[in-house]
Amino acid sequence: MNPNHLVEVIPGLYQIRLQVPIRSLGYVYAYFVRSNEDNLLIDTGWPSKDTFFELETSLAEIGVSLRQIRTVVISHLHPDHFGVAEQIKDLAPNSKLVIHRADAALILDDYDEYKGFVSELHVWLSEHGTPPEELQAMLDASTEMLNYFRPPKPTTIVSGGEILRVGDKWNFEIIPTPGHTIGTICLYERMSKVLFSGDHVLPTITPNVSLGPYYKGDPLGDYLESLDRVNELDVDLVLPSHEFVFSNLKKRVIEIKRHHDERLNDAMSVLEKGSDYGPMSGYQVASKLKWHSGEWGALGAWERRAAVMETLAHLEYLKRNRKIAEVREIKNGKPQIKYALIL
Repeated sequence: MNPNHLVEVIPGLYQIRLQVPIRSLGYVYAYFVRSNEDNLLIDTGWPSKDTFFELETSLAEIGVSLRQIRTVVISHLHPDHFGVAEQIKDLAPNSKLVIHRADAALILDDYDEYKGFVSELHVWLSEHGTPPEELQAMLDASTEMLNYFRPPKPTTIVSGGEILRVGDKWNFEIIPTPGHTIGTICLYERMSKVLFSGDHVLPTITPNVSLGPYYKGDPLGDYLESLDRVNELDVDLVLPSHEFVFSNLKKRVIEIKRHHDERLNDAMSVLEKGSDYGPMSGYQVASKLKWHSGEWGALGAWERRAAVMETLAHLEYLKRNRKIAEVREIKNGKPQIKYALIL
């Protein structure tokens, strides 16, 4: 194994690099903390045999077996973070599996529930202007997940403010940070001034913040408030799920807020330029924005779906701040949702 897959960030705290078969991600970091005989694993990687092997062999390098895991924390309900959680629990049946209550409420129990969720999501995307041929590609990309989808079954539900103690050295406070998902959490260790930021705060890229049938309300508004929440903490070291460990949290929060201000302005500009042709769907607006993963035509089905849903989160935020209006139409007997500037 490449030794870079396992790095001791500070004594007793390890970063483990795990592969993710999504082009725009490439890998995800899990973190392992130990003190005496106690330990904590933060996230578990993608649901695959390769991930399981990487995690198992990485921990073996420091003399730890998956059977010895005491507590697993899932930062949020995305497969690159909870993927092999249940396999770990099979080996360590007395271990705790910790998830925030808001994400726990959205866990799907079986194949039929997941299939129904995917179907509902793609009807919703259709209402927001996604063309039928693209919907099918998005559906195919989602259905592929069913081949190895095993949902986590938490033993411990948290709301925020709880302390996870690891031996006599670590005390991690659970910080609720909704936005990326409705139940995303960060972990803060006050004595060492370490923040496990998961996908909430990343050093150069920004997490997807999506509006969807399972995250209604104002996800972007939630996310911006969550940034303020972690910005109040005294942090020396930030441990993200992607890219690299970094230090200047306050500077990064300012940069992320600036990014979202620019994205909101870009969405407004697209609506303004298209105003002569009437209201625009979320899909139409998304297709005219610039994306980190590349130009719209180069994005795959999975990435386009994420882009549409993130655009809708920004449009919802603008609507709630009375910058734009939602326009509902009926086309060929089916509802269509579009957006227009408030003049």
